[in-house]
Amino acid sequence: MPPKPDRKEKPVKGDDAEKMVLDYLRAVNRPYASTDVSANLKNRVTKTEAQKALNSLAEKGFLTVKSYGKQTIFVYNQSQLPVLEPEEMTQLDNQLKVVKSTLDERRKEFKSLQFEIASLETQPKTKELKEAIREVTAGSEVTLTALKTFRGESAAEPMPAKDTVKVDADWDCWRKEWTSRRKVYKELYGMLADYGLTSGSQADFEEEQGIDNDDEEAKAVEAGEFCHPGGHGSTKRKRITSVGTSRKINTGKVQSAGCGNKMMPFRDHRGVLPRFLELLLPSGD
Repeated sequence: MPPKPDRKEKPVKGDDAEKMVLDYLRAVNRPYASTDVSANLKNRVTKTEAQKALNSLAEKGFLTVKSYGKQTIFVYNQSQLPVLEPEEMTQLDNQLKVVKSTLDERRKEFKSLQFEIASLETQPKTKELKEAIREVTAGSEVTLTALKTFRGESAAEPMPAKDTVKVDADWDCWRKEWTSRRKVYKELYGMLADYGLTSGSQADFEEEQGIDNDDEEAKAVEAGEFCHPGGHGSTKRKRITSVGTSRKINTGKVQSAGCGNKMMPFRDHRGVLPRFLELLLPSGD
């Protein structure tokens, strides 16, 4: 069941109203009009009864009356108040100073708490902390990695030994494949040139046959430290000289020690090898 509404107290009248008004004005010791007195007393005394009580108390000398235009103001007669001794006044002044000092401290604490609350409200909420921690951790790792170079450390994570061995083996494997197939092409072209089966320069021949040489990236690798004699994965390049008809050409399989000694079939680029062989073989005419 909903709570029962509070019962309204009946307004007081007569002497009760007069006593209530007098006690109130004595306690507050401030000037008020009849309307203000009735409102401050929560309408326990109606406006009409408040006006009657104020006029009656003024006639009895308990209140002082002053008129401001159409409004009449009532205040408790100050001569009716007890007169304090000088010692009591001094004591009250001291108490007032203590209270003012305490009030100033409380105001400072209040401002400090307001600032703290505002600061806390700008912080991420509890449910957002995990994501905030993840972002801060990721940013910290990036910063620490960048600082390694300034501390004389390597910014890259060290590669495990087994991965290093595998990379070395793969490099040796594909380096041999690269050089072997380039050698096959050079031998074939040298044979064609020896028989006069090419016209123009080597560049013209390659453009006509659609043959692509090593690009700039491959040339950079060839000239880099990995392909220098004595360096990592270095394979000394033997100079290829011109050969005659007795030259033996490897057109079958290329041995690849770096790839587990598997025999890897040679696949010429764009079917160039069949074209070479057609040129070498005599026609059926």
